[in-house]
Amino acid sequence: MKYGIDYRLLKKGAERPVDNTTMARPVDVEVDETQFALIPAVGDYVDIEGETDLRNIPVHGRVKSRCFRHVLGYCYVTIVVEETDDDWCLVAP
Repeated sequence: MKYGIDYRLLKKGAERPVDNTTMARPVDVEVDETQFALIPAVGDYVDIEGETDLRNIPVHGRVKSRCFRHVLGYCYVTIVVEETDDDWCLVAP
C-alpha cells in the first residue's frame, strides 16, 4: 500500500486549514510498503520549514487532527497542524 501524507496549517483564528495541494504535488510525502515515514500523533509538535518541495508553506504547531482515507490500495493521510502560542523553547530539542 502507498501512503500520501499531506500537512495542512490551521492559522490562529482560522476556521479552515490552508490547502496547499496542487495538481503537480497533491501530497507532501509519499511512501510505499518498502519505505518508512513518521506520522505525528495528535498532540505532537511539528516544525517544518517552507521549502520548494513542501510547497513553500512553513508548518509550525501542534497536530490537531489526522484523517486516513483509503482508496484502492492508497492511503491519503491529512495532518492538520494548528498554530499555537506555546513557547517553542520548551518543546524544541
